Amino acid sequence: MRNNPDIFSQKFNLPYSALTIGGRVKMDWLLSIFQDAASAQCHAQGISGFDMAKKELKWVVVQYRIQLHKPIDWMTPLVVQTWRAPWKNLYEIRQFRLMGEQKHTLETPCPLVTASSIWILIKAANNRPVRLAAHMPASLMTCPAQDPAIRIKPSTNLTHVDHECSYPIHFHDLDPNEHVNNPVYLRWAVQSVPDSLNLEYTPVTCDVIYQKEALPGDTVQSRTSINVKNDLLFTEHLIFRPRSKENLAYLTISWKKTGPQSLFHKTTRG
Repeated sequence: MRNNPDIFSQKFNLPYSALTIGGRVKMDWLLSIFQDAASAQCHAQGISGFDMAKKELKWVVVQYRIQLHKPIDWMTPLVVQTWRAPWKNLYEIRQFRLMGEQKHTLETPCPLVTASSIWILIKAANNRPVRLAAHMPASLMTCPAQDPAIRIKPSTNLTHVDHECSYPIHFHDLDPNEHVNNPVYLRWAVQSVPDSLNLEYTPVTCDVIYQKEALPGDTVQSRTSINVKNDLLFTEHLIFRPRSKENLAYLTISWKKTGPQSLFHKTTRG
């Protein structure tokens, strides 16, 4: 934020639909909120996906890095913020933060969730990247990012596989670009972890690296490796297309042990 970029802000309350068992926030919901905020700001700036489609271009997200700093309760008043900056005319660095709404102007904002991402602009015809400046308003290129985002290198293979499952592509997994929407990959990764671990642990950090598009008619395979160290759980995920043997996404998630929780019933142990 050292360049004082334009920041888009939107207020809302944490909805019931964002919660899973125990009142934990769904990881893929966070990506949906970030995607919606980015789209709203891009629309106001005239560079949304729909605007770029008229130029036969597409925005493609390459990676996300997400950190959950504090738990969030149902109906908590929230503010999502996002801002973007070009880096060397090659790609956009877009940042996000989710905060509790400030009741007093003198309060120091306390992020509940922060995230950074990299977005590239590609030609729709051949999926090749293009330089930003030729397709962006000049005003959006005047405050470039000072430092590049951390480029996360995906693994091509897991050291070991503890769980493996497959997911057919459903119609509602698809976005207007006719490929699987970004949050779905994170949902697949979390769902591939056994329920017993999902009940005992809560995600606190997540890296998502997108490599190829999952398309209508595909069935994807998800392989997961699991490592437990003290009260922390580390999972590694490789999502690929079996028929073409192409890797689609690579994810790493760290989890903190919180134990089973219930919003409505007391947990009794005999």
